[in-house]
Amino acid sequence: MKILSVYPWTHISSSALMINGKIVAGAPEERFNKIKYSTAFPIQSAEWCLKQNNLTWDDLDLIVVPWNPMHNINVSNSRWDSTMTWRGQMLSHVPSNLMRAKKGLVDKEMQTIFGKTKIIYLNHHDCHAASAIFCSPFNKCNYLTIDGHGEVETCTAGIFDGHKLKKKNFVLYPHSVGLFYGALTDYLGFKPDKDEWKTMALSSYSKKNNIYDKKMSKLYKLLEKGFELDLSYFDYYLFDKRPSFYNKKFVKEFGEPRHPESKLLPRHFEIAGSLQRAFEKIVFHLLKIIKKNGLKTQNLVLSGGAAMNCVFNGILDKKKIFKNNFIPPWPDDLGVTMGALYLANQKYSKKKIRPKRIRSAYLGPEFSDKEIINTLKKYKLSFKKPQNLNFYIAKKIADKKLIGWFQGKMEFTHRALGNRSILADPRGKSIQDIINKAVKYREQFRPFAPAVLEEYSSKIFNIDSDVKVDFMEKAVDVKKEWRKKIPAVTHVDNTARLQTVSKEYNSKFYNLIYEFKKLTGVPVLVNTSFNLNGQPIVLDPSDAIKTFYSCGLDILVIGNYVVEK
Repeated sequence: MKILSVYPWTHISSSALMINGKIVAGAPEERFNKIKYSTAFPIQSAEWCLKQNNLTWDDLDLIVVPWNPMHNINVSNSRWDSTMTWRGQMLSHVPSNLMRAKKGLVDKEMQTIFGKTKIIYLNHHDCHAASAIFCSPFNKCNYLTIDGHGEVETCTAGIFDGHKLKKKNFVLYPHSVGLFYGALTDYLGFKPDKDEWKTMALSSYSKKNNIYDKKMSKLYKLLEKGFELDLSYFDYYLFDKRPSFYNKKFVKEFGEPRHPESKLLPRHFEIAGSLQRAFEKIVFHLLKIIKKNGLKTQNLVLSGGAAMNCVFNGILDKKKIFKNNFIPPWPDDLGVTMGALYLANQKYSKKKIRPKRIRSAYLGPEFSDKEIINTLKKYKLSFKKPQNLNFYIAKKIADKKLIGWFQGKMEFTHRALGNRSILADPRGKSIQDIINKAVKYREQFRPFAPAVLEEYSSKIFNIDSDVKVDFMEKAVDVKKEWRKKIPAVTHVDNTARLQTVSKEYNSKFYNLIYEFKKLTGVPVLVNTSFNLNGQPIVLDPSDAIKTFYSCGLDILVIGNYVVEK
């Protein structure tokens, strides 16, 4: 069975393809149209998925969408659907009028069929849950999804009994922990729905309670079945009528908002710290509710955009609410395309899928040696092919050179995991400033991630030896004796957003780090995404070359070929 998933017009558009129960391709649209966080209909990524597998649109059995518009047209105001400006509006106006006449409940899914094309629209939070459950190691588990909002829900909690997802609890819009975080992100001068990780990075500078913790506690209330926000402080649910996610009452409580270009003051760090602590209190409260009402298992999967909070994810294991926790490589809206594939397969395919932990998220385009050489020649570049590429580049990194590293299949995540990466030596504190100023052109307070050989991870970081952090999904403590050895990846609070690198799942990246370890005794590299600030991660060799010559990188490695300035 061939199923294509497409998700347009929300935080980030993407496509993914499943054939006979296996996901074979996936990519965000932003990588193709070069617009970061693009919400355009993902036609280019969808057609790449099909072409990559020698398929046409007519070869598909199903097309799935991880959003159920039945929720939207069911409550459609007669002002919008009582007349038509063009006949195509019958697609929405006929269902909305019939639903209103029937006074019926919204179904779990909606279908549209024309010719051979069958489109199925699925519940957004169900897709979030499935995107984590079916790539986890758990045959049975509890789940929590947390984001800005789906059709009507902002959080869902439930169980996977080995066969089906069963929702046990939910929180309805506009009470949203994701938009709560977004409102403070907006207040701090960043872009909500995009820059929450900047707010999270700020929070690490204020770990102790301060005067804003008490103010923050006024904004939410923990309830027996979830939480609610004091909406009198917020305007995000009036997004088409108000300029900001917060309002005058919020400003009266917290002071004047920060202008995006103004200097960060100590109070901004304190507010971010108090927000992070409030976020953690709310989500841990939700997890305790699940623990009480869910399956009597020690397994939890977490998904939704708010599950991108790697600071929270890093303390999840320490709290021991559940013994075994899993977060997928795509917890945000990038991943609902994956969840929609899993759900559709379980319902419509004879070949059911059992959960199986994934260790790799390399699902995007890759390029042959011939394609790489043709591109290098097209730009009339001098290049070479070192006999021992890994030794050559490891030595350059040890000599403080900054490397653009382009290999194999592109990652289906927001984070570069060794195939579309910028790499550097973690041993010098100045490296962080150099990358920020010369390459990434971003805020100085934001940390960079370490990629470590997995067999050394527990020696350098405070994690158990059997723990794999394949997708940079959590921040963990750097052991005291290593903090001065790898200052470029040690954040102000002595944590690092870790990636453990396995030889089995990315041998080329592993071998490079291994060569660096042989030279320096340090089995760690700085790993950040191969892009400039405000641009998406590079897709193809042309993107890599253009980015290389637009910034302060010293060396570009594309496949087995090296370009040096």
